[in-house]
Amino acid sequence: MTTPPTTPRAARPPMRRSTAKRSAALKSAIAWLIAAAYLFPVYWMINTSLKTGKDMFAVPPQMVPEDLYLGSYAAVFSPTYGIPQAFLNSTIIATSVLVLTLLIAIPASYAVARLRGRVTTSMMIMLTVVQLLPAIAISVPLFVMFRQAGLINSYLSMILADISVTLPFAVILLRPYFKMFPYEVEEAARIDGLSAIGTIIRIVIPTIRPGIIMIGSFAFLMAWGEFTFALTLTTEQSIQPLTVALNRIIGQYGTAWNDLMATAAVIAAPVLILFIVLQRYIVAGLASGATKG
Repeated sequence: MTTPPTTPRAARPPMRRSTAKRSAALKSAIAWLIAAAYLFPVYWMINTSLKTGKDMFAVPPQMVPEDLYLGSYAAVFSPTYGIPQAFLNSTIIATSVLVLTLLIAIPASYAVARLRGRVTTSMMIMLTVVQLLPAIAISVPLFVMFRQAGLINSYLSMILADISVTLPFAVILLRPYFKMFPYEVEEAARIDGLSAIGTIIRIVIPTIRPGIIMIGSFAFLMAWGEFTFALTLTTEQSIQPLTVALNRIIGQYGTAWNDLMATAAVIAAPVLILFIVLQRYIVAGLASGATKG
């Protein structure tokens, strides 16, 4: 009995592999182009901060500074603009907002996730409406309320104002993490002797840690870059954060753009460092949050 002759394999698999490689290379090129488009303003900010006043207006524009000028960064850290004190103010405000937001949002979102019925629906609608309100719409009522309480030109007024924005945001995003956590695990922990608070701290929070870190990072970022409340609730330079200090550099008759860009680079540096350090947790939190309802 003779075996039928074997036919040679078609050359399609190598072609498919080459097509897949070309498709991956094309996607990578497009991704790099998009990233470059988004990062070009950051590069131009740093580029301008390293130029002299003459080089900033050179024609054609200098894509790379010919003579590095560090005088703008020296001006940033000098008492001229008050940036060091403003940096300290922003650090105190943003850190306080981060801590207080998580301290309030974690138990609040847990309670909302475990509640059932119309109360939960009404609460989520209210939080969503508050989250959608622009800062300028509530800055004037907050100013009147804090002025009557004697809290104008204080850290507390800016911290509470920022929390009014970050807290609804945190509760809305944390609720799905608690809602998808198996309730049977909590019951087992309580049978083993843990209290409700102990169960949340020792069992639930470590499990959803990427989501908490991600939300805490965004709360810090929102407080760090907030401008409307800081401008409305403060009139003394010694208490104003970096965003208001940046606005002071813009003069009525002229603007030192290299000093302005150097200050903007100093403001952006902590945010970039934060996201680089916590990148793994932020990406994990966003990815897991996308699959939770």
